[in-house]
Amino acid sequence: MTPRVSICLPSLNTRPFLNERFDSIFQQTFQDWELFVYDSHSDDGSWEFICDVAAKDRRVRIAQGPRDGVYPAWNECLKATRGEFVYFATSDDSMSPDLLEKMVAALEVHQDCELAHCPLVIVDESSHQVDEPTWPECTVFADGLPDITTPHVWRAPFTGLMQLSGRHVVLSITQLLIRRSIFSRIGNFTNRWGSASDFHWEMKAGLAANMVHVPDTWATWRIHSKQATNESRRTSSRDYFQKVDDMIRHAVAESEALLPAGIMNDLKEHVLRSSEELRSYYLDLFYRVSPARRRLYQARQVIQGTPSVRREILRRFTGKPKWVDNVGSEVRQWLESRGLQPLVRCSEPTGHS
Repeated sequence: MTPRVSICLPSLNTRPFLNERFDSIFQQTFQDWELFVYDSHSDDGSWEFICDVAAKDRRVRIAQGPRDGVYPAWNECLKATRGEFVYFATSDDSMSPDLLEKMVAALEVHQDCELAHCPLVIVDESSHQVDEPTWPECTVFADGLPDITTPHVWRAPFTGLMQLSGRHVVLSITQLLIRRSIFSRIGNFTNRWGSASDFHWEMKAGLAANMVHVPDTWATWRIHSKQATNESRRTSSRDYFQKVDDMIRHAVAESEALLPAGIMNDLKEHVLRSSEELRSYYLDLFYRVSPARRRLYQARQVIQGTPSVRREILRRFTGKPKWVDNVGSEVRQWLESRGLQPLVRCSEPTGHS
């Protein structure tokens, strides 16, 4: 019989965290799952530990493959599994015992959703919650959702368009339970932009698929020196933001057939260009540390800058919020003007209590 959930666990030299990770899987209240572990030839004892675990439970299958990167490893997991739902259990993270139960239940209730999303607890190497960064403040998620403690459905393309800010809506893949059908529509993961490439897949998923937020469970994202996606979450380098610009353009282009015609026309005619100009403006402002240099730069932009940047500076002078902090409201209003309903509070429960 095909299991309901395929748990995909890519592994590479994270032995200190594997006990906690496997415990979090075997302690799930939902037990109709298969676990596929794809190890990229770990040399820290991880593979030996994984073999011992697999020998004790027939639901666990294991394989090894080359060190081609985290996203090719995720794709190998997808090829080897069969479940209706997919959960990526990154090897250095953990999750609440009721995560699968509540996320599966949410997708069963909301058959029009291909993504279920939960809150994130950010922890350190010792599994202690960190003070900085905090979720959801390190994303634009809270700007899109007036109340993060109640279940909501985000209707496509709202979630994807929020990433025009250049920031994540979904910080970690561990926050998502994914209906397998989405991969046949938007494709698997790419390694094109290195450790930042999940931003690209998440934006395509948000443009194409509805997402239900399940507030009463959680997953973790662990900050440590060896994590594969550490750089892409914490950097403010120009190189990183150039990748973001490139990923946004590609995600929109690859999603053209899935987007409403009116939204696509707006993106082509002005929204993509305007959002890129604003991201560039705020990055340039960030690198001007002294107040005098910032004011001089802004004065020049008022005279010589693009219309979108001039409008932004004038809006800020009148006390209005930064564009990057107000993306959710602006995108919501834009979609509503097009007759779409981007954000719907759930009247029915999303999962079992």
